[in-house]
Formats: sequence, C-alpha cells, structure tokens
Amino acid sequence: NYDNQSTAVLRRWRNPGDMTDMPRALLNGGFNYLGSSRFVEEGSFVRLKYISLNYDVPKRLVNKIKFAGARIGITLKNLYTWTNYTGQDPEISLKNSDFFYVGFDNSRTPRAKEFQFNLSLSF
Repeated sequence: NYDNQSTAVLRRWRNPGDMTDMPRALLNGGFNYLGSSRFVEEGSFVRLKYISLNYDVPKRLVNKIKFAGARIGITLKNLYTWTNYTGQDPEISLKNSDFFYVGFDNSRTPRAKEFQFNLSLSF
C-alpha cells in the first residue's frame, strides 16, 4: 500500500517534455533508490533553548504574608527555532555509527516547548 505520500508527488515527471523538480515514480525498477544530494539542504538554525526569569518579591510585601522571603519565576525551554530547514527539527542526531547515516534526518518528533512556573517561599 503506497497511499500515504506527500502532495509533492503530484509534481512528479510523467511524460517526455514535462518540466519538474520531482523524478518519475518507479516501483521495483530504475535508479531512484540510489543515493543522491537531492534532499540535502542547509540545516543551520538558531534556537532560543533556555531562558529563566525570576523576580524577588519586595520585603514589605513578603512581611505582610508572614514569610521571610518569596521569589516567583518562569523557565522556558525550546521556545523558538529560527531556520529555513524543512524537516521536523534541524538538530538531528550525529551518533550513528554507520558513516552513510551520520546527520540523517529520520523525521523524529521535534523537541517539545516546556514552560515551568516557580514559586519559592522562605520561612
């Protein structure tokens, strides 16, 4: 079953004279299975990976609620990534031992955005 395909296959080559960036579809034949640089793309990126903002509550307010100190904060992880990379996540694994798969994007789930709220009270 080959039903789950990208809409990009609608641009594939079909007839002599067709001008397209997509080769013709072949099943069990041809040379489309050979390695090429067709899907190699620039993977540079800048990621706002970690930011933490904290605020010490003023002593005059803390004293009113009978605490020695109070601090509130927020920590944000993987908030935004700037890239032109068309895959899921430009930060792919380089840990594969097979030379031909180093830097290979397996469309893994991108890193989740994380939000953490903090409250610290001193007695």
